[in-house]
Amino acid sequence: MTEDSELERIRRQRLAEMQRKMSAKQQPEGGTAKFEPTKILEKVFVGRAWEVYHAARQQFPAVADQVFRELAELVRSGRLRGQITGEQLYGLLREIGLDIRLETKIQVFDHGELKPLADKFRGD
Repeated sequence: MTEDSELERIRRQRLAEMQRKMSAKQQPEGGTAKFEPTKILEKVFVGRAWEVYHAARQQFPAVADQVFRELAELVRSGRLRGQITGEQLYGLLREIGLDIRLETKIQVFDHGELKPLADKFRGD
């Protein structure tokens, strides 16, 4: 009898361990109610993509949030692979009708240092 009870105890332990492992696997997936696109987009944005992202969110908050949620969902599902540059993101936003204004600076390399173009014209 003790051998049967020992086997039953081991089975219960293994079953409890398997249930813990299954619940641990399901928790990240179950956390989709708190879906954060920025965490997913961190993996694929390169170059000036974050600059374009922040400008779009500042200028068109509602539409940009929706676009970036969809973009993150595509990345998460595996339908969009590879890295996204700032130029690609800017082009995508332009195609859907968002004309994002970015700050533009023109600098020249003069005597070993970068200077704003206005300083070059002034002769400084």
